[in-house]
Amino acid sequence: MKVKNPNIIYLGQADTIKGSVEDFLSKWNDLTDSIYTDTSGSTGKPKTIELSKEKMKLSARMTGDFLGLKKGDKALLCLSPKTIGGKMMLVRAIELGLDLYVCEPNSNPLELVDVSLDFIAMVPLQLESSMVHHLDKLNSIKSVIIGGGEISKVQADKLRKNELTVYQTFGMTETISHIAMRKVGLETDQAYTALGENFFEEVDGRLVIHSPLLDESLITNDSVELLDEKHFIWKGRKDFVINSGGIKIHPEEMEKKLESHIDHPFFIGSLQDDRLGERVILCIEGWADEPIEKSEFLKCLSTYEVPKEIYYISQFVRTDSGKINRPETIALINK
Repeated sequence: MKVKNPNIIYLGQADTIKGSVEDFLSKWNDLTDSIYTDTSGSTGKPKTIELSKEKMKLSARMTGDFLGLKKGDKALLCLSPKTIGGKMMLVRAIELGLDLYVCEPNSNPLELVDVSLDFIAMVPLQLESSMVHHLDKLNSIKSVIIGGGEISKVQADKLRKNELTVYQTFGMTETISHIAMRKVGLETDQAYTALGENFFEEVDGRLVIHSPLLDESLITNDSVELLDEKHFIWKGRKDFVINSGGIKIHPEEMEKKLESHIDHPFFIGSLQDDRLGERVILCIEGWADEPIEKSEFLKCLSTYEVPKEIYYISQFVRTDSGKINRPETIALINK
């Protein structure tokens, strides 16, 4: 097997990530056909899964075709190679012939960058920091994709204000990173568009993914409005849906309404209720000097959506990839 490594340029003291990069490249170039990686565990217990190297290459080509990436383009790896996002940045660099700049994963990834980048993948926290500290650098990047969480309404407003457009990605470890994207910011697209030969259907309110990256169709826990087999509008995750007195409530839709009212990390959850089945609660990270009154939400929430209780939790439980682990955080309430 011919050894294939990308052209890598390390920025600053990248000692920690350098070891992870070299470990991945060693496994990529061995005689096996697969790579093992862990799922994020955002809605359940993390698990180790096996991914085909050929399908990882196909995923990389889909992204390259969608974004128009070409050999010699400059990309930045600012995600851990231990995650699917970091692994796929390395595979894209190999498969597409990208020059890959590498920095330690942190909240300010553009700090050491002194070249014009063509491509970067970030999480929402890194996007926020880049808009605050390095707007000019961010503005010069041709293609910015965001994964690992939803871009907030506040961030989307900042993107529009600064005349920026980024791509929100949709996918999971099982689909070998993203399989659809939508534009957010100045040129906003409400619907996600499938990459390559991926297509979708809806069964019992759930999104079903058909993809050459999968051994079989994948029934997700995502609630969507399907426009056609290549486009959908994401509404939330069905396993987060709250059934309160027979009323179905999507926490993610509520969270978008509340983003401009709460300046701490927060999420909408539920607790068991003898009368309603489930009652809506609001969980806020940290301690408030002036606790929020429920009446403040009445203008932006429907009667059914107003939280029955507000809980201030000193620190949320998070997964290794930084996502809020909602079930385990809610479990802290009863301790």
